[in-house]
Amino acid sequence: MVPRHALSMLPPVKYPETSVDAFVADLRSVCGQFDVRPGKERVNMRGGALLDTRAGIEMARIAMDVQQVVRTQKSVKQESGEHYFLIVQEEGKALMSQADVSVMMSPGDMVLIDSAAPSEFTFFGHFNRQLSLHLPRAELHSRFGYDLLQGGLSLPRHDPTNMALYGVLAKVFSTTEANNPTNHYLREAVMGLLGAMLHERSGREDFAGIDSDLGSSHALTAAQAYIDTHYRNPEMSVQLMADDLCMSVRQIQRGFASIGTTPTKYLMLKRLEHTRRGLEDRKAGRRDDLIASIAYEAGFSDLSYFNRCFRQAFGQTPKEFLKLDILQAF
Repeated sequence: MVPRHALSMLPPVKYPETSVDAFVADLRSVCGQFDVRPGKERVNMRGGALLDTRAGIEMARIAMDVQQVVRTQKSVKQESGEHYFLIVQEEGKALMSQADVSVMMSPGDMVLIDSAAPSEFTFFGHFNRQLSLHLPRAELHSRFGYDLLQGGLSLPRHDPTNMALYGVLAKVFSTTEANNPTNHYLREAVMGLLGAMLHERSGREDFAGIDSDLGSSHALTAAQAYIDTHYRNPEMSVQLMADDLCMSVRQIQRGFASIGTTPTKYLMLKRLEHTRRGLEDRKAGRRDDLIASIAYEAGFSDLSYFNRCFRQAFGQTPKEFLKLDILQAF
């Protein structure tokens, strides 16, 4: 069972209507150089960006009804990238992309973002809220080593480490005294759980302990790379992938189970993200392909099936996505 959001213990915040420019200024002062894409011809929005410090951890409460928040390569070059952001999805749905990783986040899910690399969040729903824990880059490298840390690591809501983190955050939010002696231990608990997740994902022998865990890590890495390369092939299947990788289907399934998903869902996510980007390009006038052409290009061979999957993932049909501002469809 997924625990109730520890974040509900925070004092409620009302987010009035504000200008997009004012929100961008607040977001940049709190989180750094990010660009905001509010949606077609919008100058006002509802939301805000508030900075807080609890148990010695700097954190931001971000709320918005915009379409996208993007950190570009140009933005990265303008800053030193001093933090990793542990993002907790509170409300709405967000598609996070960093490097070659795409993760659909629902309330309760978490993801680790590297501020030293470009990233993109696309939001769905009337309103989105996120909590962002700002973890010092130098400290994390000192604690865990550079090799373990990478942006785009997801921690789904049903994962035991995620549940443990929620328990610690609940205690953090219930402690209002800045000098409470338990703050140090709460901060260490957050860092310890993050380290446990990083080492578990690394497949290192000293933490994995058994060959099956190492095998799952290897299978996951190989299968993700395979899907990233071949997802546009409409004939691709888990069995074909297993045959090409000289693995069993069960090995691949166990690998994806370690990050709370399945190879089929990961394949679908890659195809849907490809079509979403293609439709965004068409909306922006960068291409004029038919919806069917964009879907087939991404590996879909059945247009009706594609339409159902797109609507289930993004809450609107591809035609609605093209005709309407993304926020008006919810």
